Amino acid sequence: MTPLYQSISFWLCVGFFIYFTGNFFYLLFLTSTSDKKLVTEMKIVYTIVTITKDIILCLAWFAQEHNETKEEELRIPEDLHLDEDLSFTLPINS
Repeated sequence: MTPLYQSISFWLCVGFFIYFTGNFFYLLFLTSTSDKKLVTEMKIVYTIVTITKDIILCLAWFAQEHNETKEEELRIPEDLHLDEDLSFTLPINS
């Protein structure tokens, strides 16, 4: 079991999640307002969210995923014998 933060896909998902959630209201308010001060403040928020996304996506380059070896793979033992003596099987009439 490897930590989640060492996965490349984790950092990609976090980066895009922050980007889309941070810019949702910017895109929503940009088309519905004519207030110049609000537009300027929303551009600052857009810039901060975009820079944060870019930093997080750069972290994905440094994530190192652990490759499982044959010994670490989840395997079912061959000598488990799950079919023997099951109590829920029908009795055989002889």
